[in-house]
Amino acid sequence: MEWFSFFLLSFPEAFLMLAVSFALFGISIKENVKSMVIFSLLYGGVAFTLSIFMMNSVKPIINLTVFVLLVVMIFRFKILHGFIIGIIGFILLVFFEIMLLLPLKQIIPFEQIAANPWLRVLAGIMTIHIPLLVTLLVLQRFKLVIKIPLLK
Repeated sequence: MEWFSFFLLSFPEAFLMLAVSFALFGISIKENVKSMVIFSLLYGGVAFTLSIFMMNSVKPIINLTVFVLLVVMIFRFKILHGFIIGIIGFILLVFFEIMLLLPLKQIIPFEQIAANPWLRVLAGIMTIHIPLLVTLLVLQRFKLVIKIPLLK
């Protein structure tokens, strides 16, 4: 994976996953922007590093664990809250990636996407970043919030 993938894929992906989860639970994004950027840099770095050195089925579990631990440490949430925020972020990530990468794969073969770093960045933006950004804007525009008793 090329170094620019961190700034174009991993960092924005981490920020958007966290922002959508925060918006969904009614946690203020404006008050937490600085912490969210720090979180995104740290988590994006871990996800980027794992993408370079690890290509097996344990990587998503490690990514989720790091995501949860960083949420707990940076935002001072309880471990259960961090886990719920992490699970929501990862469910959305996997949902958009699967639902939108399959049609894209019909147009451009997956081997070609994986071989070209700029196609990989473009595919990531189209299948993850744009849908997460649209979801975030819809959640904020219509003030859609989930009230979970465990997050009180």
